[in-house]
Amino acid sequence: MFLSNLMKKLTNKVFSKILITYSATILLTMFVLLLVLSRYYTEVIIQKEMDASTRTLERVEYYLQRKDEHIKNVMQELYLTRDLIFNDIAFALQSDYDTYLSYRLDMYSENSSFVPNNLNTFFQAYFSQDSDINAVSLKSTSSDTEYVYIYNHYKWNKYMDKKMPEKENLTGHLDDLQLQQVEWEQEKSTFNNIQISRAINDPTTLKKLGDLTVFYDIAGIQDLIRLRKSQFKGTVHIFQRDGNYLYSSDNGNSTVPEPLKNLAFETNFKKVKWNGKNHYINTVADDYMGYLYVGFIPENDIKKATIVHKYMFLSTVLLSCIAIAVTYFAMRSYSRRINKIETAIHEVQGGNLQIRIPDSREKDELTTISESFNDMLDDLNMYIKDVYVLNIRQREAEMKALQSQIQPHFLYNTLEAIRMKAIADGSKPTSNMIYSLGQLFRYSLSSKEIVQISDEIQHVKEYIGLNQIRYPNRLNVTYEIPETCLDGKILKFTLQPLVENYLIHGFQKETNHNELLIKVQRIHQDIEIVIEDNGNGIPLDKLLAIQTKLVEGATTSEGSIGLSNVHQRIQLKYGQEYGIQINSIEGEGTRVDVRIPAARREQIQHV
Repeated sequence: MFLSNLMKKLTNKVFSKILITYSATILLTMFVLLLVLSRYYTEVIIQKEMDASTRTLERVEYYLQRKDEHIKNVMQELYLTRDLIFNDIAFALQSDYDTYLSYRLDMYSENSSFVPNNLNTFFQAYFSQDSDINAVSLKSTSSDTEYVYIYNHYKWNKYMDKKMPEKENLTGHLDDLQLQQVEWEQEKSTFNNIQISRAINDPTTLKKLGDLTVFYDIAGIQDLIRLRKSQFKGTVHIFQRDGNYLYSSDNGNSTVPEPLKNLAFETNFKKVKWNGKNHYINTVADDYMGYLYVGFIPENDIKKATIVHKYMFLSTVLLSCIAIAVTYFAMRSYSRRINKIETAIHEVQGGNLQIRIPDSREKDELTTISESFNDMLDDLNMYIKDVYVLNIRQREAEMKALQSQIQPHFLYNTLEAIRMKAIADGSKPTSNMIYSLGQLFRYSLSSKEIVQISDEIQHVKEYIGLNQIRYPNRLNVTYEIPETCLDGKILKFTLQPLVENYLIHGFQKETNHNELLIKVQRIHQDIEIVIEDNGNGIPLDKLLAIQTKLVEGATTSEGSIGLSNVHQRIQLKYGQEYGIQINSIEGEGTRVDVRIPAARREQIQHV
């Protein structure tokens, strides 16, 4: 009876209804929120682990790519030193060991220097500084001859014991370089070395002479993974594109886990079930090196971090009880404050934006609502003012845009009127100069970044035409431009600044023997543009300064800013292998070579 009367009394009061409704709502909301946050937190933890795994795999990928980049640079140096070391290596790959020894002795006796230049010194110079290298192999294609430079004898011997357990390692010594004349037939040992190979070809015939193989110790990868172990759970595995198992961070375990067999060569993430437990697999595919980096994480390792779910549940229950209790005891004071808020809302509905809710000493949700309401009104008033000012500025901007559209047409029409006046007055040179100037303005105001070579050449002709009118019969220009090159693409304002440099600094006004050559030619996949003159030339010290600053990418001194601008724009657009080169002889003339790709291509950069 008492409980019945109490419930009836409570339900007849609006704030009692609010309390009951609020309590039920907050309980339901808190537990739904707990469920959502729990699942979300689990997903966040999993994603965090996957991101950590991916970053670890990318570090390993970057580590091996740096090694590959080093070998690539070594191969470039090898071909650049063709007259010295490359000839020695080529002879070694095409001859047997005894013949090569005789050849080295002969070359050493004929050399005036006491420092030999051969494959031994080459290997010492380029590979001895990397502590991760166990050995370097140089193997001939035409014979079984193989030269192996061993840096870490202990680890290399362990590697050879796994590769050839039943074969004797037949070696001949050449300083620190060892010659091995045995054929490796067994499967490669995967947990001591990771090898990177490059073919050595004859630059003249392109015939393959042999292979350069560098054997890197896996200790560098293990150290890298060990440093990140606090951030990354699970194991790291490396496969080749053909599925060959190269490396495992699982204490050297050479057995491939069943879920990692026959993985697709792609960057991916998936969840699999193995031995009744869930596992996560993320892969990073390196198309350039042909390696697949795999992170393998058991779900149990991740769920160790989700024990916080229990504490989240207890916290939710406690907070719900506290919220209901505080709501019950604060309901009467809330009633008065809610009435004030309601009154202010009605005032705003009536159009009074100056009304404000009085501040309260209590810091709770209603205080936050009151402050937010007041801040909203302040922001609303400010927004009204801002929108008003913005509309005015927008109209001004639209007006200026319309005016800017009129100005170019006004300029063209004015120049045309002046040109027709010059024709009427019989001043044809002045008319031609005004016409050329109008064409130059029209080309300059074009918004295109890339234009056809024919358009750029026409722009240069208009510019040269102006100067030929100024200095009649003193400049002879020759154009050698094949029809096949006219449709090629080029950055706008590439050639005109170069011609302008000549007319300002190289043109000899006192003579009529000034010659300027503009030549365009296709070289393999590139286009070369030559601008050559017989002008004043550039002093040697100034020329060297310009060339150095072009190579360094710095802004050149006054008088050659156009060169720097063109060079930097070309390199920013197409890459470091393109740009301009300048050569000059003081008193004889200057030649500028511009190299751009025949067709735009993406520049690949290995990190």
